[in-house]
Amino acid sequence: YIVGHNLLKAHAEAWHLYNETYRARQGGLISITINTDWAEPRNPHNQEDIDAARRFLQFYLGWFAHPIFKNGDYNEVMKRRIRERSLAQGLSQSRLPEFTESEKQRIKGTYDYFGLNHYTTVLTYNVNYPTHVLSYDSDRGVASVTDRSWLGSGSFWLKVTPFGFRKLLRWIKEEYNDPPIYVTENGISERGALDFNDTWRTHYYRSYINEALKAVVLDGVDLRGYTAWTLMDNFEWAVGFDERFGLYHVNFTDPGLPRRPKASARHYSQIINCNGFPDPARGPH
Repeated sequence: YIVGHNLLKAHAEAWHLYNETYRARQGGLISITINTDWAEPRNPHNQEDIDAARRFLQFYLGWFAHPIFKNGDYNEVMKRRIRERSLAQGLSQSRLPEFTESEKQRIKGTYDYFGLNHYTTVLTYNVNYPTHVLSYDSDRGVASVTDRSWLGSGSFWLKVTPFGFRKLLRWIKEEYNDPPIYVTENGISERGALDFNDTWRTHYYRSYINEALKAVVLDGVDLRGYTAWTLMDNFEWAVGFDERFGLYHVNFTDPGLPRRPKASARHYSQIINCNGFPDPARGPH
């Protein structure tokens, strides 16, 4: 929480620096990108699960989005939960730091767009942790599972759930007063045996981009741009080169690091060239 607190203050200073010193002559845009899953209640008829899904989003996306896109302060769900657990643990104040009034004014509105990284959806349910457990998870009081019918990927946490993408985009519109949105990451991984005919990646991109299209056309979401993750295989955090997200395969055992397109690269390039889905009946455009 202390790190996140300082991150938000640092973000605000970077935004104001650009806004006051560079924007006039450069004409650029500056903002923040926030990564989040979408959350559905495990049982949509259980109020505890519904509340857990809301807490999941407010502790994940809302942690950083609420101060910047709303009022300069943390959302009430986080503030109340962390304060109550902190006091129950014998502390004199909340483990979630507080912003001063001047800091709230400094942070509020420090965006030109909403940058979004999104990959998957989870099913959430309520968990009551013992009072003595001090952690983000125990403060949140949420656990998650996935539906076994959802298609998998090369990453244990990434299930193919395009429906959640549209719901998340619509939620951001409604929760944060319809900001312009740029999707800065979205994609799927594979691991194991090499297969250039990555039909699952083509399916993922077509399905997710189609849900983004629905969000724009049917829900009125102000989606300005979409970026696939990633152009080519790269070093993926703690899993290194084992999980590959690229549209292009990279041979990491060759010192020349040769790149070769996977089948999905052709399909994705068609979507870019057409600025939409190719119509098989009318040719590639």
